[in-house]
Amino acid sequence: MRGRKTYEVKEHVTGVLRIPVTIRYARLKRLRINIDENGNVIAHAPNRMPLKDIDRFVEQNVDWIEKHRIKQLSKNYLPYIDAAEQRRKARIIKARASAFLAVYDGKKPVKIYVRNMSSRWGSCSSKGNISLNVYLLEVEPELFDYVLIHELSHLYYMNHSAKFWAQVAKYCPDYKEKRAALRKYEIPKKQ
Repeated sequence: MRGRKTYEVKEHVTGVLRIPVTIRYARLKRLRINIDENGNVIAHAPNRMPLKDIDRFVEQNVDWIEKHRIKQLSKNYLPYIDAAEQRRKARIIKARASAFLAVYDGKKPVKIYVRNMSSRWGSCSSKGNISLNVYLLEVEPELFDYVLIHELSHLYYMNHSAKFWAQVAKYCPDYKEKRAALRKYEIPKKQ
């Protein structure tokens, strides 16, 4: 079958360190490892790659694996929100953003959109429109405010330069802590 990804899955425990690994054989050029949301090790291996090569690679990267397992297990996975609930939350987010903008003394966006984004909390277009993630209501209110300030700062600087961060700091002096707190949340993938 052309164009369709097919792979073989095999459960395995490495030789020396006895690390449980799920191996997914597929048409790949090189071996790569990732850690799933439950902290399981997944090896994506080229078809017919010998187990000893996979074992060696996994065991050579045990420090990276442990670091990323800890990181994955410390994340807060937000529950999926269905379409009806997303529409309700979008109205709340728009009202909250409007209330924030009523007292904000900087540049205002042309329009605010609320979207279900799987990898970002917000974005700002070159046309001056801001998009906010519907999942922002699932995090602490100060993190919501940080994302809004971050995107509003892009109305001044469409990059992440020192000037941009100075603009963010003007309204959110502890932005570094807020960025770090936001990274602990995992946005659900679209279903």
